[in-house]
This record gives sequence, C-alpha cells and structure tokens, in this order.
Amino acid sequence: MSKLLSMQNINKSFFGVKVLKDVNFDLNSGEVHVLLGENGAGKTTLIKILSGAYTLDSGEILIENKKIDPHSYTPKDAYDREIVTIYQHFHLVPHLSVAENIALSNFPGHYGMVAWKSIFHNAQEALENIGFSIDPKLKVRDLSVSEKQMLEIAIALSKNVKIIIMDEPTAAISKKETEILFQVIHELKKKGIGIIYISHKLEELRQVGDRITILRNGYNVGTLDTTEIDLNKIIRLMTGHEIRRTQKSRKFSHQETFAKFCQLSSPDGFQDITFTIKKGEILGLTGLVGSGKTELARAVFGIDKLPEGEIFINNIKVRFDSPRDAVRFGIGYLPEDRDVDGLCLNMAVKDNISLVFLSKLQAWFFSNRKEKTLVNRFVSHLGIKTPNISQYVKYLSGGNKQKVVFAKWLAADCQFLILDEPTIGIDVGAREEIYDLIHDFVKDYQKSLLFLSSDINEILNIADRILVMAHGKIITEVDPKETTKQRIMEYCLTGQ
Repeated sequence: MSKLLSMQNINKSFFGVKVLKDVNFDLNSGEVHVLLGENGAGKTTLIKILSGAYTLDSGEILIENKKIDPHSYTPKDAYDREIVTIYQHFHLVPHLSVAENIALSNFPGHYGMVAWKSIFHNAQEALENIGFSIDPKLKVRDLSVSEKQMLEIAIALSKNVKIIIMDEPTAAISKKETEILFQVIHELKKKGIGIIYISHKLEELRQVGDRITILRNGYNVGTLDTTEIDLNKIIRLMTGHEIRRTQKSRKFSHQETFAKFCQLSSPDGFQDITFTIKKGEILGLTGLVGSGKTELARAVFGIDKLPEGEIFINNIKVRFDSPRDAVRFGIGYLPEDRDVDGLCLNMAVKDNISLVFLSKLQAWFFSNRKEKTLVNRFVSHLGIKTPNISQYVKYLSGGNKQKVVFAKWLAADCQFLILDEPTIGIDVGAREEIYDLIHDFVKDYQKSLLFLSSDINEILNIADRILVMAHGKIITEVDPKETTKQRIMEYCLTGQ
C-alpha cells in the first residue's frame, strides 16, 4: 500500500485554547483509518485542516508525498487533490433539488445553457450506486434526516476521489442503509481509495476499520490495529478512565398521570396514536428510521399541525397550534437535528440558554445580571465546556451543544421534556453525562420525559416503559425488564 497522506506535528488553537497538540496522523491507499475521541478531542478540527476549512498553526501535511503550503491551502485545493469530506452536519442547499445538490460543484452545460437532462441522469446514477431509491427532483428541505445523510454520501461518492473523510456517516441512517454503506466502503478500498472514518459507534470498528487512532484533549494517545481491538482499552484511551455501563437500576412505581394523548393522527406520519405518560416517568419510544417517531414528537410539540386527536395535560384538554402553546404548558423539545432545529449557532451560549426563559427575567426592565447568574448556574451544573458564556455555540463540540439545548429547557423549568435521538453523534463519555441529566430531571417524581431512540440497547437501559412504533402506528408496549433487543427488533421489522 502506498501512503496517501501524512500529517505531522499538527497544532491548532482557537481563542488561545490549544485544540490540537503535535498530532501525527497518516493514511494508506485502500485503507480505512478510524479516528476516535470524545467530543472536543480534536477530531473535527483535524479533518477540517485536511479539508482546507481551517488553517493549521504549525506542522506539515504531505499528500502523496508532496508537501503542501498549509497557509494557502483552501477547500478548493483539497477538492483539486481529490479529497472529499462527508461532514456530520449537512452541507446541503435546502431549496434546491436532490439532483441540483449533487451537481453543484460541476453543473454540466453547453454554450451557457444548463444540461438538465444530464443533471438528472447523473443524479440517478449517483443515487443508484449506493442503493438509495429517491426521486432526484425532490427538494432537499422535504427530506428526512436519514435521507439527507444518504444524499451527502451520494454527493461525495459521485466525485473523483482519492481520500474520503466520513464524519459520523451512520449516525442518522437505518441498519439497512448502514449495511449498504459498509459494502460501498469495501468496494472503495478495492479501488485504492483511502478513507478517514469518524464514528462514536464502537461496534462499527471491526466492521470497517483497518487502523484506529485515538485523540484525547488534542493529543494522539495511540494508534492501534483493529486486530488488537480491546473495547475497554479503547474507552480508557478515549476518556482517561473506565466508563460505567448504564444499567437499568431505577425503580419507578408512580401512578399519577401527567399527560394523555388520544387517537393522534397525521396523514403523512402516524395513525391512531394513544398513550399516557406518568409523572416522574421515562417513557421510551423506539422504531426504525421512518417509523413516524419524529413526526409524532413534532406534532405533540406543536411544530406540525395535528389534524386529529386530543391531548390532556393534568386532566385539562389542551391544543397546541405552535411550540409557544406547548411551552406555556411546560413542554420542552430537544430535536433530532440540534444544529438546525435546536440551536442558534451564531448566538452565544448565554443567549441560547436564555431563549425560552427570557420572559421570566423581565419585571420593569430586563436584568442582564439575573440572566448571567442563571446561565452560569446551568453551565456549571451541566458541565458545559466553553471558554465563557459569550462563546458562539457553533464552536462547541456535539456533546456540549446538546447540553446547551438541555440547559435551555431546564432553565425554563419545563415539566415534560421530549428528547429525539439525544445521543446521536455524541461520544461514549458525553452519552453517560446525558443519561445522568435525564435521571436527574425525573428523579423527584414531578417531571416526565419522552425518550425517542432507534438504538434499542439505549432504550432498554434508560426507559421505564417502551412503546414500539412501526409504519406510523404503536405496535406494542413492553417492559424493558421483561423483553430483549431481539424481540423489540422483531416488532420493528414485522410491524406486529
């Protein structure tokens, strides 16, 4: 195997905080080199340097043994060297079609006229190459999170590439789509293409990886061959300590109902949904991608219209025509796509956390002092890693962004929190912290939580009861102490 890439003694700082510290990393042709580390370890910064989005402070980059000038290196230079990145967060143009997004970097045409026939033909071919069946004329804004992720993969693979960077490519796609992606990866390896693969799903390492490099606090703390994988060792290297396994140890027996949802239906998402949630309960809702979970959550929170059904909160019939109505009744929502729907990325940590409770800080005048005091309390309580509360949220790691969304609803003193895939794209250490926050939220038996996840192991460990959803319907309710992952998967797949 020839060496495609060598990154030597890479250093990078932001606002005086050193993010990468003398990091070495290399990639061979036909190799999948997995990059692991907790959120904030420096993984994304390293790949953004390689993709030309960031400029390094010091160090060397050699591509096919040719040294590049790191200070004039741009995303176009990376593209010209056939380096393509599939980012964790989508870089799509929502108002354009699937086909137009695929063709963006190179619109075919003649004599100043766009060759639309070629655009749609090339798009269809790119989609078929990864087994992704979707109409190329659809607008990207109408796609689900899973479909957007598959589109990002199709766009990357439609180009001539020597190096592909995949940042959490399976975070939001189904098991079937993941299997298709892994098959595509094996085919790319045969062609000599090198792949840098970032994932928080440790079970994927043996399936796709050849080598693993682990970053912690900006340092390269080890490079291992996948033949010598020891998951406990990897977790120790990532976190610097042992991670406790989340166990189902909480005993829940409270019987007072907080909310009741009766015969909820929406023509495009779900039909005849009825369930209750009790005070102090963690109610799990699981199902495959496309089962209708997210559509249900959005309707309950008032984002999407709910044409049929009734909602009762503390035995009072309510109607939510907007999220504002839901917030008035103490309901909060942590969405699946936190960057798009849960945060204002170009606003400070302080402003994001105080968005919902601003009205509570107003008397005769707005109190900046009270706002800062409350925000600092939640930043400290949740362990949000930020230089200060004026830091823009877009510069935080995935786990810390998720904590900011959580802090927003804790600060608003909501009584019922809906969490939609809250651990997507979050490392094993931050995931444990999110679980702790969830248990703290409900432990006084006064607050309730609806936990949506397609990770069955996670839902078994966290929920007091589990509803299984398939094809827009609730198929069954199960007790996590008396069922198995295999049984739940059977419900999800068969819909009965």
